[in-house]
Amino acid sequence: MGKLEREFSSGGIVIKARGSKIEILLIKDSYGKWTWPKGNIDKGEGSLDAAKREIREETGLENIQAVAKVGQVNYFYTREKKLIYKTVYLYLFKFTGREKLSIQEREIEDGRWFSPREALVKMEYKGAKELLAKAIKIFKQRRVSPQSTVDSQ
Repeated sequence: MGKLEREFSSGGIVIKARGSKIEILLIKDSYGKWTWPKGNIDKGEGSLDAAKREIREETGLENIQAVAKVGQVNYFYTREKKLIYKTVYLYLFKFTGREKLSIQEREIEDGRWFSPREALVKMEYKGAKELLAKAIKIFKQRRVSPQSTVDSQ
């Protein structure tokens, strides 16, 4: 076994408010699982900027506002017989625009808005449901008492 490699990604949970209801954006990744938009952090790029870029590239959404850093996920996976230790930083964003989803079909199978209940059921990755539930709670709290936007990590 060779040296352990490190990888860093960033992503975002995007929520839109429609009246008293909220909807959560999920994408179906190349493995056929529902998750949030995310991807590798480019050299010299901050994790918050990377999350915004990945959301834009994967879904076409431009009008998003960072609300809070939700947390991070750490896990191991194997690629080409190499063990990779990956950290994914996760941010909560509010969708403030009117544009329609424009899914990047090269990497993603689908993308849709779901109710919080539907989104929680769809999430399959380890630890994802807990982070999504945390993001929904933060979003609902901030709607009641708006606070300033998040700083990058």
